[in-house]
Parts: sequence; structure tokens; C-alpha cells
Amino acid sequence: MYYQFNIANSLLLHDKGDFTSVMCKWDCKWYLTIINDGYDHAVRTHPKIWKGLANWAFFPLYPNLVAITAKVTTLDAVLAGILLNQLFVFIAAIFFYRLLRLNFNDLNSRFGVTILVFSPFSVYFSSLYTEGLFLALSISGFYFLRTNREIKGSILGGLLSATRPVGIMFLVPVFINFIRYRKSFKLMVISLLIASAGLIVYMAFLQYRAGDFLAFQHIQKGWGRKGWDFVHFGRQLWVMVTDFHNSVLFAISFLLSIYMLIKKYYEEACFNLACILPGVMTGTMMSEGRFCGTLFTLYFAVVVLAEKSWTIKVLALLLSFVLYLSYYIYWVGHANFLI
Repeated sequence: MYYQFNIANSLLLHDKGDFTSVMCKWDCKWYLTIINDGYDHAVRTHPKIWKGLANWAFFPLYPNLVAITAKVTTLDAVLAGILLNQLFVFIAAIFFYRLLRLNFNDLNSRFGVTILVFSPFSVYFSSLYTEGLFLALSISGFYFLRTNREIKGSILGGLLSATRPVGIMFLVPVFINFIRYRKSFKLMVISLLIASAGLIVYMAFLQYRAGDFLAFQHIQKGWGRKGWDFVHFGRQLWVMVTDFHNSVLFAISFLLSIYMLIKKYYEEACFNLACILPGVMTGTMMSEGRFCGTLFTLYFAVVVLAEKSWTIKVLALLLSFVLYLSYYIYWVGHANFLI
């Protein structure tokens, strides 16, 4: 990643940038506000670009882990976050291999790990973003769920729901798993409660801090996430469809979800759908490419698709490597489609 940054830095910034400052863009700045000053008490009035916004939209687990790491190691917060992300991705890779081996042979499992680690969206692991932590928690949670260790999986699900808003969607595979295999109803209720604990605690904190337990959702309107405008539905839909990077990735992810359903990977398919649909329901495609491309279920679906095809494997690897290299250049160049 550092090598890729140096290429982009040389091409675009003429070697005047440094790794941590250049890689810290968009949401990274918001996480820094939480790490340095905690959560806002009220909507911001300055600076102008942040007027009407607040950092309530950003969930607490990751910034608090970064703050602790930075304090213990005395590292810069951004660098501490980036290093933590490498640990999270390493854990994710190990558990993704183990999860895949429950369904596929060694070759296909290694293929899955490779396209996950060399995903173009790994650029977010080079910044202060939650994607690495979300990846590690969701994959390991699924692994424990699949190996009949429901409480362990649910605990990880609870941490997931304290990481990003869609972390609560881990309830979906938990519920499906219990119904599908006719497990204890009492254990299912306990598991669902544990898996939702992170969100519940954060909502209670927001009620105390901001006087609104749904502040994380309500503040989204400040970013233009106002829902569907049925008066101008055609125009809104056209704007969303012509946001090609995000709309194409959403379409691919949606179709792969349907394919997983056909192949009877119900938990993975429904989790994928549950995580990608809320963004679209806000009436904008902003960040939808990131929401789709950083879910492990997308890469699980590619393994399902390529299980018996060397052609698909090779094409997927080539495409992944090319985009993996180019996304860093786009990032350094401040390409807005990566927000």
C-alpha cells in the first residue's frame, strides 16, 4: 500500500504529500473529531463545510479502539488506525479461509482470500475507516455461527452493531440460521439480544449526549440522505442510475445476492442484501460502491460463481489487481466516487 501511495504521490502531488495526511480523507476527518474531542453535543455551525452536521453518524467502537492504541503507542491517530486496520484484515483473511473451507476446497478458499485481500476497496484500509474492523467482525461472526458457536458469533455481532449502522443486520443471518436448523428458541432470543447490544448502547448514549436516541439516523439528512422524493421520482432515479461507479457495483452485488439465494447460501445472501439496501433507500447512491465492495459476502459470492471455472477465477483476479492499483491513484487524486 505504501508503494502504491508513493506512485500516486509522485504522479499527482510531485512528492509533496505524506502518507498519513494524504490518506486521511472524507470520513477519516470525522473519526478524528471523535478521537480527539469525543462526540458532539449539538449540530455544528462551523466550519462552513460541516455546518448542519455532527459526528453522531459515526459509530463508536473503531474510533475508541484507535484512541486507545494511539495513547498506548504514542503514535499519530491516523497511523495507529491504519496499523490497526492491517491487523483486522489479517484476522479477516484467516477467518475467511476457515469460513470458505466449510463449503469449498483449498484452492477455491485461497482464491477467495486473495480477491478479498487484493480488493480495490482495500484502499480504505489505508485510512481511518471502519471497513477493516467490520470485515474482521462479520467474517469471524459468520464462522462461529456456521460452526454452532452461536453465543461467540452473537458477541461479535454485538461489536459489529457498534461499528457501523448496518452492523445490526447481523441479526438477519442469526435469525435465519436458527430457523433453518431448528435450534433452541431461547438461545435464538438470547443471541439476537446480544447481537443488537452495540447499537442499543450507542442509542442510549446518544439520548444522553444529544437528546435523540436516533441522532445517528436523523443527522444523515445533512449529507443529502433524505429518502425517496416521489414528487420528482424519475429525476432522482436518473441521478442515481447515472452515478455509474456506485450504481454498477450495487447492481453487481444485488445480482450476486440473488445468485447466492439460488445456490442456497441463504445467510450470506440475505446479509449482503440487508447491508446494501439501506443506502439506496436513503434516495442517493453516495458511498454505495464502498458499502457493496467492502462486504465479505461479495467475495464469497464470487467464489461461488467461480468454483468450477478457471476462466472466471483468472478474470476476477486480473480485474481485482488492476483496480487495486488504480484506486490508490484515484484516492490521492481526491476522486469523489470513492467517498
